[in-house]
Amino acid sequence: MLRRGVHRAEEMWDTARLAFKRRTGLLGTPILVPYRGIVTPEGVWVRGRVMEDQGVMTAPHTESTLTNVWLTLKRYETDEIPGARVAWRALGKDGELVTDREGYFDAVLPVHPGPDTSPWFTVKLELISAPVHEVTPLGAEINVRRLSPTAKFGVISDIDDTIVKTGATNLVKHWRTVVANSARSRTAFPGVSHLYRAFSKGEAGPETNPIFYVSSSPWNLYDLFQSFLALREIPLGPMFLKDFGLDEDKWLTGGHDDHKLKMIDKIMDAYPDLSFVLIGDSGQRDAAIYAKAAQRHEGRVMAVHIRDVTHGNLSEDATAGIEQLKALGIPVTNAESLVAAAEISREMGLIDAKDVESVRGAVEQREREA
Repeated sequence: MLRRGVHRAEEMWDTARLAFKRRTGLLGTPILVPYRGIVTPEGVWVRGRVMEDQGVMTAPHTESTLTNVWLTLKRYETDEIPGARVAWRALGKDGELVTDREGYFDAVLPVHPGPDTSPWFTVKLELISAPVHEVTPLGAEINVRRLSPTAKFGVISDIDDTIVKTGATNLVKHWRTVVANSARSRTAFPGVSHLYRAFSKGEAGPETNPIFYVSSSPWNLYDLFQSFLALREIPLGPMFLKDFGLDEDKWLTGGHDDHKLKMIDKIMDAYPDLSFVLIGDSGQRDAAIYAKAAQRHEGRVMAVHIRDVTHGNLSEDATAGIEQLKALGIPVTNAESLVAAAEISREMGLIDAKDVESVRGAVEQREREA
């Protein structure tokens, strides 16, 4: 009852704020934010958002704490635009999508791109209208990950404390990372880019095997993660994040386990003939979640790699999850670096010896610099 009451209060506040901005001429310029999609047996899954441009995503890098705090507050306090109409076009088909009360559109389009060696397929978008806002012609493209006929496996990876240091187990360190409104302010773990590139390459080129990112971080951070991957030369891939906000069914972001399991199911159902390597960390419940995923998708989890961010102090859930994975006959590593993961991957024939040395060299170099 309390959650529903707060949710109604938020709706009333949003309505009053929009009316005030409209009367005072303070409405912002609508922007169309596309997220990377996937090809499913039912069609092409796309997602994106329409909201007012607050200049956060285009803000230059700064070391100013006050500026970063202000930008971070604006990043989370979005002015979304419900009821916006977005036209889409792909492979000779077209249609319209309408945003929900949080400004999102989310749909499976009746489009079926055939097999191709090109790793990405494009859906063109155009913002047609946005209630009470003036709209100028605004286009965007959604890059959709398709599966190469020569792909041998896929990778599903966590983000926080798996590929990017966030210090989620340390409140002060985590706060400093959260308020850094720049991809350049975030640090990659050593060897991540080398191992993920090794996983991704194959007969069809450097993006033969697809990589997907599943995280409980909010969609508000999508552009930062995308820029971070590009800057650190980590293969790009569709992201499955969480909606940040209040509604009748959740507080702010909802449950961690349910979200991750649901998104892993979504990916594995989309590519039913593909097996996966799962990568996470020991700071949350990744091992337990991956064990459940392995049980749901029997025989399709090839290996699980857990980055140890708790210095060997595994929780009972993490320990139980690792034991369950091993009982299923799934190779598991639990280490502070990715060297062990690389070595097992070579033994499994997923990467080669040069890739292992590349990962080991990156880790050793970071250790010398520390």
